[in-house]
Amino acid sequence: MPTSKHDPSDTLRPATPAGYEPPRQFRYSLVAVLGLVAVLLPVTAVVFGGVLWYAQGAALGTVFPVEETATSVTVTLTPGAAVACVGAVVGVTVAHELVHGLVYRWYGYRVSYGVAPQLGAFYAATFHQFQRRDHNVVAGIAPLVVLDTLLLPLLFAPVPLVALAAFVALLFNTAGAAGDLYLVATLLRTPSGSLMYDSDIRHSYLFYPES
Repeated sequence: MPTSKHDPSDTLRPATPAGYEPPRQFRYSLVAVLGLVAVLLPVTAVVFGGVLWYAQGAALGTVFPVEETATSVTVTLTPGAAVACVGAVVGVTVAHELVHGLVYRWYGYRVSYGVAPQLGAFYAATFHQFQRRDHNVVAGIAPLVVLDTLLLPLLFAPVPLVALAAFVALLFNTAGAAGDLYLVATLLRTPSGSLMYDSDIRHSYLFYPES
């Protein structure tokens, strides 16, 4: 794999490796990513919500007490359920980035973790290293596949509070993978052997092999 000559004070694109075309800048499309979220969130809510209801049924009333009157229906989220939901969001967010990082580490990359407040996102990144296309595809899709596979059985947990937390985690993990799916879709359209390079959280480049 090509190595990069990186000056830490320089966040611009690296020198083009031998056998590759000049770099093409990669940017996430905000419209496309938000569009994916708009599709994934309701679909996930319906699918996993249906499984949750099938698995838990009336037991959900212990975490969502329902009070009916002649004029209204009130659904209350218990304090325990509220804490479980917040914990699920925090936990799955951390786990999502850790899975990204573990896959990158498996492939031998140095991994940096952080938060980009200006983008409203957490990240696990391999700054200043050329990344193979297939490695990036696996790292990009891994959190969605691994965490959803682990969380889905928890919808059948005998404790409704655990099932609710798993449902919330599934929602956030799946919808939160929109950016990953956009990146994977982009990479799969590049030629085999392409490389990606992240200079910083805002500057990424794709290198296509010379034809």
